[in-house]
Amino acid sequence: MASAVRAKSTAAAATAKASAGSVPVAVAVEESSDDSSHGSSWMHELHSSQESIKFPIRKSPEVNNSVLCVDPMLSLIKDLEQIESDALEVTSLKSAQEAFLDAITKRFNNRCGHYSQFCVENNIKHLFALVSITSDQNEFLLGIRTLIQTIKIELKTHKKGGLRFNDNICFIERLRDEKCPLSLQTKRHKERIQAMLYEHQPWRIRERMKTASVALVLCLNIGVDPPDVVKIQPCSRLECWIDPSSVSPPKAMELIGSNLQMQYERWQPRARYKKCHDPTMEDVKKLCTSLRRNAKGERILFHYNGHGVPKPTVNGEIWVFNKTFTQYIPLSIFELITWMSAPSIYVYDCSNAGIIINSFQPYAEQHEHELEKALAAAQQRGGVQQLAGGSSGSLNVAGNQVQLPNQLVSYKNCIHLAACAANEILPMNAQLPADLFTSCLTTPINIALKWYAMQEKLGMVPRIQSELIDKIPGKVNDRRTMMGELNWIFTAITDTIAWNTLPRELFQRLFRQDLLVASLFRNFLLAERILRSHDCTPVSLPALPPCYRHPMWKAWDLVVDLALQQLPEILDHNAPYRQLPFFEHQLTAFQVWLDSESESRTPPEQLPIVLQVLLSQVHRLRALELLARFLDLGPWAVNLALGVGIFPYVLKLLQSSTRELRPVLVFIWAKILAVDPTCQVDLVKEYKYFLSVLQDTSVSKEHRTLSAFVLSSIVHNFLLGQTSALQGPLLSICLEQLNDGSWLLRQWLAICLGMLWQNFEKARWSGARDLAHEKLYVLLRDSIPEVRAAAVFALGTFISSVTDRSEEQANNIDRIIAITMLETVGEDMSPLVRMELAAALQWMVLLFESQFVAVYLSDHMRGHGSFVMTGDPRDLTSSTHSLERHVTIRRGASSSSISNMAGASTISVASSSTITLGRSKSGSSSSGGRGTAGAAGGTNSIPFQSIFTKLWLGICNLAQDPFPRVAAIAQEIVDHVRNTALCPIMAAKEATTATSSDKCSSLSVSLPPSPNTRVNYLGGGGGPGGAGAAGESPPVGAAASGASHWATKLRLSGSASTTTAVTSGDPQTILQRKLRTSSINDETDSGPAYPRGAGVAGSGLGLPSGPRESTHSARSSGSESNQYLEPGHSLTPIVTTEFIPWAISYFTRPGKERYSNAEGVAEEGRQRFPVDRNSAELRRRKARFIRNNLVRRNAHRQHQQSDRFGYDVCVWNRKTQFTPSIVKLLPYEPQIAVAYRDKVLVYDFQYQSVRTYSAEALATEASSSAGSTIGSSSGYGSVSGSSLSLNGSISRKSAGGGSVSQSAAQFARVSSIEFINAHDMALNLVAYEDGVVRVWESSPPASSASTEDSPNQARMLTAWTALGQVVNQTGHRFRSNFEKYAEVSGNSLGGSGSGSIVTAWQQCSQHLIIGGGGCRFIRIWDVERELKLADIPLGRSETYARVLAPYLPNMRSDVIIAGCDDGTVQLFDKRCSPQDARISVYRRHSAPILHTSQRANESVLVSGCTEGRISVLDVRACPHSHWFAEKVLHEWDAGSDVTAIASHQIADTVACGNASKVGIYSLDGRVQKVLRTNEGFIGPKIGHPTWLSFHPFKVQLAVGFVDNTVAIYSPTPVL
Repeated sequence: MASAVRAKSTAAAATAKASAGSVPVAVAVEESSDDSSHGSSWMHELHSSQESIKFPIRKSPEVNNSVLCVDPMLSLIKDLEQIESDALEVTSLKSAQEAFLDAITKRFNNRCGHYSQFCVENNIKHLFALVSITSDQNEFLLGIRTLIQTIKIELKTHKKGGLRFNDNICFIERLRDEKCPLSLQTKRHKERIQAMLYEHQPWRIRERMKTASVALVLCLNIGVDPPDVVKIQPCSRLECWIDPSSVSPPKAMELIGSNLQMQYERWQPRARYKKCHDPTMEDVKKLCTSLRRNAKGERILFHYNGHGVPKPTVNGEIWVFNKTFTQYIPLSIFELITWMSAPSIYVYDCSNAGIIINSFQPYAEQHEHELEKALAAAQQRGGVQQLAGGSSGSLNVAGNQVQLPNQLVSYKNCIHLAACAANEILPMNAQLPADLFTSCLTTPINIALKWYAMQEKLGMVPRIQSELIDKIPGKVNDRRTMMGELNWIFTAITDTIAWNTLPRELFQRLFRQDLLVASLFRNFLLAERILRSHDCTPVSLPALPPCYRHPMWKAWDLVVDLALQQLPEILDHNAPYRQLPFFEHQLTAFQVWLDSESESRTPPEQLPIVLQVLLSQVHRLRALELLARFLDLGPWAVNLALGVGIFPYVLKLLQSSTRELRPVLVFIWAKILAVDPTCQVDLVKEYKYFLSVLQDTSVSKEHRTLSAFVLSSIVHNFLLGQTSALQGPLLSICLEQLNDGSWLLRQWLAICLGMLWQNFEKARWSGARDLAHEKLYVLLRDSIPEVRAAAVFALGTFISSVTDRSEEQANNIDRIIAITMLETVGEDMSPLVRMELAAALQWMVLLFESQFVAVYLSDHMRGHGSFVMTGDPRDLTSSTHSLERHVTIRRGASSSSISNMAGASTISVASSSTITLGRSKSGSSSSGGRGTAGAAGGTNSIPFQSIFTKLWLGICNLAQDPFPRVAAIAQEIVDHVRNTALCPIMAAKEATTATSSDKCSSLSVSLPPSPNTRVNYLGGGGGPGGAGAAGESPPVGAAASGASHWATKLRLSGSASTTTAVTSGDPQTILQRKLRTSSINDETDSGPAYPRGAGVAGSGLGLPSGPRESTHSARSSGSESNQYLEPGHSLTPIVTTEFIPWAISYFTRPGKERYSNAEGVAEEGRQRFPVDRNSAELRRRKARFIRNNLVRRNAHRQHQQSDRFGYDVCVWNRKTQFTPSIVKLLPYEPQIAVAYRDKVLVYDFQYQSVRTYSAEALATEASSSAGSTIGSSSGYGSVSGSSLSLNGSISRKSAGGGSVSQSAAQFARVSSIEFINAHDMALNLVAYEDGVVRVWESSPPASSASTEDSPNQARMLTAWTALGQVVNQTGHRFRSNFEKYAEVSGNSLGGSGSGSIVTAWQQCSQHLIIGGGGCRFIRIWDVERELKLADIPLGRSETYARVLAPYLPNMRSDVIIAGCDDGTVQLFDKRCSPQDARISVYRRHSAPILHTSQRANESVLVSGCTEGRISVLDVRACPHSHWFAEKVLHEWDAGSDVTAIASHQIADTVACGNASKVGIYSLDGRVQKVLRTNEGFIGPKIGHPTWLSFHPFKVQLAVGFVDNTVAIYSPTPVL
């Protein structure tokens, strides 16, 4: 105490000395709620004469428009070092002591407050004592040195912590609009949380076919020409490249047949070939029937060469021979088809071949029609079960074989190829073979080269002879040779022509179903080109569009020309073959198509060629990269690629060990699996490929993320994939990388873990051994909401993976996980996370359903005494039912009674109904999960009771969530528990009501007290005889009443007891059985468990399972777990979300709609879209930025004239329905926001429109989007009620309904309005008095169609409880808590009353500062990451923030300025820790602060209180002295009855309003304009203002009056 007195006297002397020198002395005092933090009591005693805390701020020339602060402790070190050196040199200790006091007064008391100075203060306190009493210079120097060392240690320690004390505090810094970030622009805000909608096109071949047999029928009759054909001379003679005249006819026939077979074997080597030379009809029949018998359901090829017989007849007959070769015998095509049956393919190489197809078509159509009629008749007789293939023509109808006529076989799969059309003859050019059509089909390269060499117009140099073409080296299947590469290119070109010309379905059938058919049709395209040049038109069935003029044929001509140019050198000089540049050129063309970026472009014609290039090692990497770019265009591109046949190519490439291919292959497979998840079956064997990519840290994070997604798809709901992945180190690899810097990788690692152990208990226990659930806890606090939601999903599937609850270890782990999730993300800002939390908590409800039912029943009975239901007129509210009395008795009698749920150790039954559920802080527990009875007073110990109570409260709070979709999901869970608990009781009441009308006294509904009587009465089989005594049957059940509502619910629940002793399905019996197992840890009176799905004799009633048919809601018996579930049986969820399909759609969408994949520390935590420089959206944004600059420039010119004109014109006014509580002008739009009660209205001056943001607007959108899914993240949907008891009963249209009422529940009163993205497209952030913040978007979603001029409907982007946690800690509901403060203060709930929430939005940092509502802190939310950053305490226990200084849209600042209820204005540095954030406190007011604001581009602070005192302070240090002082620039009184104050942040204007006037003042207190009652030329009557607000830039003043009027005043009549 003596030291304190000496300190006071020393400080007084210092003050007097300073006064003598005309230098103001100011001492800073840091206020705190206790004396041990931020300054000690002796410092307060030392400087009690000074009231204000001053803070030195200097102007920095380095940073434009910024106000900076330098830590004074650095200067203090220099002063102390100087004192130390002076003390060593001078002999007088007194002068050194005086210098020390001066240094302390100048430096220490003006600290910035960045760090704790407890140790420093202790040293200073010690030195103060030494100053007065010591005469030892060494002791004094030792103290000085200790203090210097302590300060240096403090500085060094905090520098290591990442915050340098000489860091400059940015008060104000202006950013350009382009540099100012946009908020709430991520996918979770801009679109619905649901799977991406796109057209799924089938690409898999449903039934692959194989041509197993080939019939080669040659009717040549060598040496004898047919009578109806006159051949020219010279004439084509070659058949299968053999001249028949060169050898004897029999030998020639044999050679021709052998060559034809060899030519076909090139395309189908494994088929069975049968030759038939110059056959008779019997030979053909025998051949065809034998082949069909052996081929069964496979395809047969019938090749017919009719060059030695007449042309087919008009009746569709082909010619064969008799046995003696003396006659031509006609063979009807219909007979041939009957022998061949289906499926089959026919090749007709003869003149007039088209007439055969013309005859077949009507025949096939007629038979198809007759087959349909026969099938319909068979179905009418009993239902067709199976259609037998082949020629049997039998149907299995209801177990009986029904024989159908053989001719009624479907000919849809019959294919016909004819060499020419009807009435056409084959070409006879001697340079071409006679079987030109067959040559094109079987030897396409040879005939194509020969035909090309014949074309004189091509002018080849050098001229290639036909003999050289026969010597082309190489094999067809060797792509390194000329012949092989030509065949390879020919395959690619013909595939491309067909894919670009044919319909997709026909292309799949002809070119992908059968290898031989695909080869024949590729070659058929060449035959069409060659034969058409000789006036023949090949015909096919199914018919193909003309392809002979396709542009790709020119590419083929170029390839042939380049190849033939090399041929002479190769043959004459043995020169090496040079690879052709065809594929390289086509890849370049494909790349040009990809670079075009046209939205209306047609699919690329080079896609089939790209697939062929994958076979080349030289161009494979480039082809894969281009293919990946193509697949990145969207689902339509993936469907095209799969349809063209990409799948087998990329699947085969997974066996390649080339590291360069890994990233691109992973990307391609990710795109494929995102569109078609069924490919997981094909990838099970190749999962190690993707596992190696995920494990390789040298691979980019983007591709590791894709690999994690592929692995997730492989294990998703696929047991074989889960088993295979678990055998590999997938679990450990995912856990090792959970803390990776890439947020997308973290998200998909968590999802992969969740899918791995979903319904797979073995993986769950492997994860439990590795503490996977504890490692996922870290992701619950991740900075990205998608990652937090993925972690919640993984933990939810972790809980649901074990359905056998006999293991107490699993129960304990799951309880801990559920509580951890609820405590960590229960009040998360993101609705996406809260939706996943509700979906995860449902598994606890399903697995521990009896415990939740017990919590519900106990709360319901304690609150009402009986089960009083609302909403359903059939509910009975009587409390005299014996079953309800039995519940009360059981609650008092059972050893596991939940009467002590509230935490009391002893409690009586009579007083149990007065306990408020949920106040328990701890509960006794045991390892076995069973309760133990106490000795004294019959106390009951309830283990885990507080856990289920807390979980139930969390679910009920989610049912009250401000975001409608979250509330709807949680409400379904609440309704499930409610219906499960109350269905038996209400059914029993209905049964009792129906029974009481019989007036039969023997059917009493009261429970007999005797245990034996009760057992017999319930018919439980507990007696010696196994059944109750005669005459003791229970009352007639609800089955006797067909109109029973609740009994119907029970009946539909699908469960019943299998106990054979139960002789009735009486609801009371079911209820008794239910009540015996509904207590928590009921050990003394537990009945057998009820198996699901078994019927009860004489009744269709069963145990309730809630509103859904499921297998998860049977009661457990005796333990916490529901033991009815057999191991391995998965639970049926109550609700489902669309988070996982929505997350998968991230890889489905085009690349330009995904976030940028830029890597680096600065980019990994961001969700930014790639910039499209040509997008219309970017151009519109630039136009808005230009508009913003124009607004600011015009406003600057207005500021120069505002003093001359004043605010003398009312340029706009509007009547409102109620008194406006808030009015606010948008910075750049011609709009004003007006709030009253729970509504916010935004008036648009330009379009003369108004938009409303309220519960009614939300309900309107809900009704218009009722068909949307539960998982939608948009604001559409119903609104939950504003109050909810523990049992979750809120008002609904029907008591049994599972959805929240569509009628809009009223919001709380609007307390604050902010504009997000005001420099672009403004979003409206509205804070309500219950602590809820909602963000509204005026424009409709992108998916809905509307014009710009049409009135837009409001859409809620997000909503969360910004101050709910602290308000809950007070023990009050949100609304009642704020109303309490309002009643104490006497202020209205609107405006800045004690119950109001105050906000400040900073666009540059995307931070929302929120306070008020009686809270003793200021909370900072990161809106972009949807995280709570800090709760900054205000220092004094009785104060709270009343106003927060606003920020201009493009101003950055590190300082928060809060005006408090005790009259102080406090400054905080939000970069610091919450305890060290406060940097200064100003006390210029003695009444609550009504307004505070910092001037733009200046360090001037304007504040005003309810007493009308206005202060204008300069928070910079005084430049004329080494002493620091608060510089009060101006101060004046505006009157004691001021109700509203506002100041312009740019103009020199302050507005104050009272009951009689609105005064406009300059900053120095001069009156510029007074708007009095009845004043204004065209303006309204000036009433009592409730709110004043200046435009952020323009010289405009918005005023709200008590007479329901809003007006805008401006110096000029132009708005």
